[in-house]
Amino acid sequence: MTRTELENQTPAATRLRTSWGLAAAGSLLLAAGPLLGVVDGAEPAFTSWPLLALLALLPPVVAGVLLFRGRPFVAAGLLAAAGVFAVGRLLSDLQVALDPMAVARPELFRPSTLIAVTPSAGVWLLIAGHVLVIAGGALSAGRAGMPADESEPPTLVALPVIIAAVASIGLLGKPFLSTDPFQLDRGPWDLPVLGLTGGLLLAIAAPLATALAASSPDPDTREGGILGVALALLAVVLPPLVTGTVAAGLTISAGPLLALVAALVLPAVPLLARLVRLLLGKRDENRDLALPSIRRMHVTAGVLAVLSAAAMLGGALLPQLVLTTGGAAPGLSSANLLWVAGPAFGVLGLLLLVPSVASTVRPALYSAYFAMQLAAASATDPVLDASRLGIAQPGAGFWLMVAELPIGLLALVCASLAGAVERENEDTGERGQMPLTELGAVLLAGFFALGAFALPTLRGDRYEGATVVPDGDPALSWSLLISLVVLIIGLVVALRSRPARGAAGLVGAAVLVGMRALELPLTGDRVEGAVAASGTWLALASVAALLLAAGLMGARATR
Repeated sequence: MTRTELENQTPAATRLRTSWGLAAAGSLLLAAGPLLGVVDGAEPAFTSWPLLALLALLPPVVAGVLLFRGRPFVAAGLLAAAGVFAVGRLLSDLQVALDPMAVARPELFRPSTLIAVTPSAGVWLLIAGHVLVIAGGALSAGRAGMPADESEPPTLVALPVIIAAVASIGLLGKPFLSTDPFQLDRGPWDLPVLGLTGGLLLAIAAPLATALAASSPDPDTREGGILGVALALLAVVLPPLVTGTVAAGLTISAGPLLALVAALVLPAVPLLARLVRLLLGKRDENRDLALPSIRRMHVTAGVLAVLSAAAMLGGALLPQLVLTTGGAAPGLSSANLLWVAGPAFGVLGLLLLVPSVASTVRPALYSAYFAMQLAAASATDPVLDASRLGIAQPGAGFWLMVAELPIGLLALVCASLAGAVERENEDTGERGQMPLTELGAVLLAGFFALGAFALPTLRGDRYEGATVVPDGDPALSWSLLISLVVLIIGLVVALRSRPARGAAGLVGAAVLVGMRALELPLTGDRVEGAVAASGTWLALASVAALLLAAGLMGARATR
């Protein structure tokens, strides 16, 4: 139902506007509380109020935009989901008001002594804000009393609930890890009854709100509810993640990171459902259920790709390791690959923003994304080894490098949707006969690539590089195996594509194989006596053959 139709339903219109007003007022209080300070006698671990204000204001701002653009019931689903989370957040903040020293909320305050702190006006603003958000969510629940539109039965109901359940598991873990004796890293299970109840309600809220939204027969409710869950999860997990990244003596734990990945993946679930419908040959006949335009999906994919590349470059720039003693950790040469993979993916993202070339360069995005993951896998291993030994902890650069994975994955989902819609709406036409020179170059490149991934790229004193055969580094071997499978699929797709797009796909494959060729020059100084092994030469030969085939295909496309 559009905004115009809603105007004819005065009670529903009034109820939705009231619910938005309550949620907006509550969010303003949530933004003001940390600015005023929630306790006397302690300061936040970092200047957190801008981040907390942004996270508090984001749901009503998005809901307001949806209301203004004629999507009132999407906004209603969003506000209802935020209200479900506000119940647990209310109890958690009540615990701060009753016994602040029992909680672990360094984004609000970080004790520096054993002297107890006392709650101040800011915490009561937080409590009042949660009450208003709960009231707004209750008013907006069930499309403000309007009957649901049952024109699109729910699909993929289990998938978003499973993703939300993963977030729930993450919320039950420690919010961060601490070596500071005054700042304990207490999770929900370590809190008094009130804080424990709030933490459990927060963990339950994720799958509960997701299940209610995903099982709704109304597409607006599904879309708004899942978006609301994602925004609510971000508001819960981003503060401890940022705290663990920037605050001395504190580091990130796995729980919030798991919930963050779930929050970033959840909004893509409706797009995945529609992609499945397209792949099954089902069209969206209802105007309200139509997918965004190809142009908009290209822009979205491009923006996400640029953000993913920026996260990877941040991972290369910032420290990957922080010594447990507090000193500066030496730089890791394995992170040098990030400087190549990140910009390559970012350039493709920028090209997706150009309408005249977006469809052509889109096939290169997939292999370039896995090139980033291959580079990240090489950089991840030494960080995890140092963490297991207890000599260092993951630094900000490591977590930025991890964050690029789900962001880039969302870019691939949007690009895949654009391709599916394009194939449905356009006449693909005849591909024509592929010249033997192009076919031979692609097959030769694939043959060389098999050797490049199956054989080590460098050798040194008592060291041999990882291959697809698991040995001393099974994680990297699995990454190489996945990359090889993706590469082979990409070559097959390129052979079946139109010349221009096939050429782009081959360029992306060259970026992926290039990560193997660059292992020695960019990371060889970590190995004593490092020399090029056969894998390096085979990778270079594969890159040359791929670029030759891409050039031949590109030339054929211009004729």
